[in-house]
Amino acid sequence: MASNTGIQDVYDHVKQKIISREFFPGNRIVEEDLASEMGTSRTTVRSAISRLAFDGLVDVVPKKGTYVAKPTMEDMEEVYELRRILESEALRKAVPRIGEDALKRMEECIADQVELEKHYTMQEYVKINRAFHSEIARASGNAYLEKFLDELFNKTAIFLTFYDRSVTNLDSIETHTKILNAIREGDTEKAVEGIIEDNQIAVDDIMI
Repeated sequence: MASNTGIQDVYDHVKQKIISREFFPGNRIVEEDLASEMGTSRTTVRSAISRLAFDGLVDVVPKKGTYVAKPTMEDMEEVYELRRILESEALRKAVPRIGEDALKRMEECIADQVELEKHYTMQEYVKINRAFHSEIARASGNAYLEKFLDELFNKTAIFLTFYDRSVTNLDSIETHTKILNAIREGDTEKAVEGIIEDNQIAVDDIMI
């Protein structure tokens, strides 16, 4: 019987290949090949594929196979709409309770973004951006908000990796700084305004 750890390994392996652009949207994922590559059973692979499908990273087409998710512009707009709603609520919960350690990590993310401007890559930006926003989700104190936002972060990571045409993250640095300063000042609505701007910038930069 496949272990949970084995399933997680396969899940993380495929997710990383998608985010690192080794697997492209529309590419077929062959269960037998993946099982052989990972040295595990097809049962384990199928369980991992089910999780990947649930998180929106792959599409399972009956009698045809498994494919890396290939979103439409409508998909992208709907995902960002939901992310904006949930992240705004997470931020409202986070502002009065976020700790100094979390704020320092967000500050470090912004510093990393500034450094990234010297050698900008979208893959590195995706990691830094996710780390920044994950602090907000975590600080909300709501495990379900954190879980659902993490799933949306998976989806938006694909949008950014494959469809964002940005060659700089200067706009993101500006909005992230606005969000962080507003949180430090306890200005919830200004912080939410920054989140809305940040999400809209992402939508505007994506071309599908």
